[in-house]
Amino acid sequence: MVLALLLALAPASVPASASNETAEATTVAPARLGRARLRGRVMAYGSRDPVAGARLLGDDNSTETDKTGHFELWLPPGEHKLLIRAAGFQDLSVSIKLEDRQDLVYEYRLAPDVAGNPYRTVVRQQREVAVSSTTLRDEEIRAVPGTFGDPFRVVGSLPGVSQLAGFLPYVVVRGAAPGNTGYYLDGVRVPILFHVALGPSVIHPYFIDQVDFYASGAPVRLGRYASGIIEGRTRAARRDRAYGEFDIRLTDAGGLVEIPLNYKHDRSCLAEQRKKARSKRTGRIKREDCRRGPARGSLTLAGRYSYTAGVLTLVQANLKLRFWDYQARFDHALGKRATYTAFALGSFDELGEKSNPTPFVRFEFYRLVQKIRHELPRGGVATYSLGLGLDRTGVSRTRSNEWLIAPRVDVRVPVGESGNAELGVGIDQEVQIFRGTTGATAGEGWQLESLTQLFSDRVVSATGLYAELLWRKGRFDIRPGVRGDLYTQVGHSPVLPQARTLTHAFGIDPRILVREKVGERWTLRQNIGVYHQPPSFPVPVPGLESFGFERGLQRNIQGSAGYELVLGNKLAITQDVYLGRLSNLQDYDLASLSSGKLQEIDDVVISAKGWSYGIETMARLLPGQRAYGWAAYTLSRSTREYEYGGRAPSSWDQRHIVNVVLGYRISDRWSFGGRLHFHSGRPYTVQIGDQTASEALLYNRNNRRLPAYFQLDLRAERTWRFRSWSLHFVADVLNSTYSSEVIACVLQGNSDAAMSGAGSIVSNTTCGSRGLRYILPSLGLRGAF
Repeated sequence: MVLALLLALAPASVPASASNETAEATTVAPARLGRARLRGRVMAYGSRDPVAGARLLGDDNSTETDKTGHFELWLPPGEHKLLIRAAGFQDLSVSIKLEDRQDLVYEYRLAPDVAGNPYRTVVRQQREVAVSSTTLRDEEIRAVPGTFGDPFRVVGSLPGVSQLAGFLPYVVVRGAAPGNTGYYLDGVRVPILFHVALGPSVIHPYFIDQVDFYASGAPVRLGRYASGIIEGRTRAARRDRAYGEFDIRLTDAGGLVEIPLNYKHDRSCLAEQRKKARSKRTGRIKREDCRRGPARGSLTLAGRYSYTAGVLTLVQANLKLRFWDYQARFDHALGKRATYTAFALGSFDELGEKSNPTPFVRFEFYRLVQKIRHELPRGGVATYSLGLGLDRTGVSRTRSNEWLIAPRVDVRVPVGESGNAELGVGIDQEVQIFRGTTGATAGEGWQLESLTQLFSDRVVSATGLYAELLWRKGRFDIRPGVRGDLYTQVGHSPVLPQARTLTHAFGIDPRILVREKVGERWTLRQNIGVYHQPPSFPVPVPGLESFGFERGLQRNIQGSAGYELVLGNKLAITQDVYLGRLSNLQDYDLASLSSGKLQEIDDVVISAKGWSYGIETMARLLPGQRAYGWAAYTLSRSTREYEYGGRAPSSWDQRHIVNVVLGYRISDRWSFGGRLHFHSGRPYTVQIGDQTASEALLYNRNNRRLPAYFQLDLRAERTWRFRSWSLHFVADVLNSTYSSEVIACVLQGNSDAAMSGAGSIVSNTTCGSRGLRYILPSLGLRGAF
């Protein structure tokens, strides 16, 4: 019914091949005999965006639009045919008839090109070189099926990445636990990227301009994680006009507004406007007609609110699930060489029962980051920032609060006269203040020692110093760097709660990345580095981190080598082999769980070492085509050397992972896409003969695997373009094949069976499957104006 209503609203009078709205006005004749003037503006059809650099081609004369889309063309009287051409838009042919000394004003609207990019792209200068990363933008982060339009969910379809489950956003990078992957937003750490359960990302999708994924080889400015790093970059608001978006879905609604601030105005123009206003006795002046260039500041406001609770009431009357988030960004110029940015965001999640005032889980975090970017002589840049944050976690009666103070200084200066080298140095400081409470008792299975270690009052100082050199010589890009982090914790003793203890740890991370262009289309790339991380849970939890430095730091020594190949400006192929040595990684143990002897945190979270290695292949369509997407295959192996059980496959090991993402724009109105996902199962433990659960873990840990899983996601989008705004209807279906995903195997009829991690379980020779069969549709409207 909704779709039928939207189809009825479609403007049938404007064909997609010639979407031009014209506004004509005749004014006083110009002071040129035998000539006529044609002037006006070229804009994008379906928005209020000007088209800069559009060419107006005539038989005799031609011209080009300026940054604001305006043009002026002098022509002889008579009939003329013009061709208007601009990159990313369809050509538009127009016919005009001019009389002697006539002045005509037109507004032309160009329809987007089917093979062009329908999303607004902000061009940024890329200063970093020799970075081994995957960068996603535009359709690759907004139109991938099964992601519901969330940019960060796209990472789960890249090489080297698997998910905890198809419906959960936690990612496993190269065989490490999800807690070993870090999340950054504009260089600031955030604890989580997604709302609970099936919720969207905690950042409005169109607030994100770019997503960088580092499976390894992250620059030294990003640290404190032993595995991959995901960094999102927000975009500053446009400064030429106000811009807005809204979206409404079955489970939530959100919006985004961009507002330019503090325009420069021509004083003589304002005086002339006032004079005209007085003569016409209107009292109104058009200040926008006197603007000189873009605004000096901008403000972006965005947010989302979930009404999932009302939807769930129809299915489960006692279940309570709610979430919301907000973002605000303020930018302003401080003179000619400095800019100021303030960025605030917050997220809230709660899951529980309506009949119980205490929720099962409550997550919330807030950040306020202030940053000054100063341009130094010879192209150098210095960035000074201060981040303030609060993370809160509640699980039943247990609460943990973490206050964060994070000053940071980053300086980039060119080295040498040739300008082919750049030195970067920085200080990355964090002060974490933890305050926790718990209503649990030692008699409920957890000893006071463990509770004190996790939820006691403590202060952690993390001081990081880093330096790197970005050097480009001929065909080589080389990026050596080193980072050192000193962690100090002051808090209550786990053994004697009335006493205070001081623990510390230090890690030094040398890294080097090299790229060599061996041909017009071939590029080789290599990197090797050391990555340290404080003790953490295998799955990230806001407000619970940096506990027990007497455990030492988690460490990953990892290297990779590969190549990039571009074929015919249509396809890019990348392939990498990697090898990593993991030490002191925080992982799950099953022995105490299966025997029912859970007494302290060391019975659950243990330290293990091991190896991870594999090969990653990706074929990716280059931008500028009707089709977009990629095919990725990962062949990997992750092993652990357990103190109790010897060497065995890791609980996170997954041998084969296949992702095929393909989208196609049929026209400027319709686009379709699909995502095919396949992965082999993770390991679990089978008892052989009359073994006990503990004996099985000791002699044949993780000797069987869960069933393989296949999933197909589908997406369709219909676009209606009106004169100055557009409306999009999106249907996104997760797991359209209604496949059952087995996430655990349990021992049939034996209460000793238990689960840990993602699918690692004690079982007998038969697998009692514990899985989910689901299909998740998402229908929504998005408007942009």
